[in-house]
Amino acid sequence: MTVWDIADDEAMALGSRIGQLDFVSHCYLRPRHQPVWPYNLFAMVHGRTRDEVNDKAEQIAAITGINSRAHETLFSSAILKKTGMRVAA
Repeated sequence: MTVWDIADDEAMALGSRIGQLDFVSHCYLRPRHQPVWPYNLFAMVHGRTRDEVNDKAEQIAAITGINSRAHETLFSSAILKKTGMRVAA
């Protein structure tokens, strides 16, 4: 997961561009929780290695340009598989 501190007046437009990248599965806005959590744009990036994910985060950084005041890449510590709700018969 990459998280970005994007200027509020640019967040929707940049989020739309970032969400269209083939390596981003979803991109969304969330409220900031200052002073601890300044990030308002989240983009899930997929890659096989940390270097690959970091390269993709740099591609996003090139898109955000000066509109991004800060960003972080948060790596999963476990692989979690989502499953739909199961109802017993």
